[in-house]
Amino acid sequence: MTSEPIDRRAKPTDEQQSIMEFRADLVSAYRAAVDAGEAGHADELRDEIRSVDEELHASGVRGRLPNPDGAPKKPPTRSTRRRQDAPNLPRLKVAERTVGREYAGGFRPSMFITLTCDTYGPVRGDGSPVNPATYDYRRAARDAVHFASLVDRWWQNLRRAVGWDVQYFATVEPQKRTAPHLHAAIRGSVPHEIIRQVTAATYLQVWWPPHDEPEYGGYRLPVWDPDQRAFVDPDSRTALTTWADAVDQVEVPAHVSTFGAQVHSKGILGGTEEAGRHIGYLTKYLTKSTGEVVEATTQAQHAHHDRLHAELQLTPCSPRCAVWPLHGVQPQGRHEQAHPRALQRARTPSNHPRASRPPGPGLPEVVRQSSRRTQSRTR
Repeated sequence: MTSEPIDRRAKPTDEQQSIMEFRADLVSAYRAAVDAGEAGHADELRDEIRSVDEELHASGVRGRLPNPDGAPKKPPTRSTRRRQDAPNLPRLKVAERTVGREYAGGFRPSMFITLTCDTYGPVRGDGSPVNPATYDYRRAARDAVHFASLVDRWWQNLRRAVGWDVQYFATVEPQKRTAPHLHAAIRGSVPHEIIRQVTAATYLQVWWPPHDEPEYGGYRLPVWDPDQRAFVDPDSRTALTTWADAVDQVEVPAHVSTFGAQVHSKGILGGTEEAGRHIGYLTKYLTKSTGEVVEATTQAQHAHHDRLHAELQLTPCSPRCAVWPLHGVQPQGRHEQAHPRALQRARTPSNHPRASRPPGPGLPEVVRQSSRRTQSRTR
């Protein structure tokens, strides 16, 4: 590509406008139900809004839709000063261009880059740890959860380092040890040393409440109180700490993600056999699931996957994650269906031994209400 791409945004269709109007009516009804203390009706409306949001995104609407609960409380301001243990980043003003440099002879090369997670301990050829007792499963689980955000930070840093808006196509592939790593093709070329410098200097600080050791577990779990519209302690009936208050108390990041030292970068010319081979390597992962790429064939691999799975079940994936009540914190935008037991089932593959276990006593199955959108629209 020798010219800048043009981003043509289509005008909203009549159908999209109709759905947005319907969403506005749902949000108005939801807020009225919340103000009236009608918890059950509010939860049903919240589910309906989520369904409408999915329909809007499927129709081509991009971006984040307004929160039905209104603007959340602003998080505390964190220092933007770089960590003392991180190398400095080269930085240039980012120009408004996406096309790479043209070299003598009219060549405009691209690049293929591979980034990996850090090490969590020595592993064998099949990806299982040499010593499971010292393998850092907690950091492995958290790095996997925050890998997408770390990658996003890497692209931001790379653009600032080279001074132009680098464009890319990338896929994530799990290694044998089950850690994710990134394969990316970028338009234009970047010096290999810059790639290594940016990778070494990129990190992600997760300013979340501490979640090293759960406060609840087993058969003792927080319960949903419809009157307080909150998760409460099963014994004292005291509401768990709200997300905003828990974040206010954070003084150090709960986790810091970095990339591993292994970085691969290679220049590629478009239209060559090598370029086609790398494009095929990237696109094959668009249709593959993790289970097709990483398959446990030995007892050591099965045990390794089970240990990582157990850690992931206690690792929150977002501020709205249903794991937070296990750590004594209300999920952001809390609602009855954000229950730890429901998330445990969602994170357990259907062919996993845990999938056949029934929920514990006092923990009813969470069943999503059927959509009534079609009926509502025709009224």
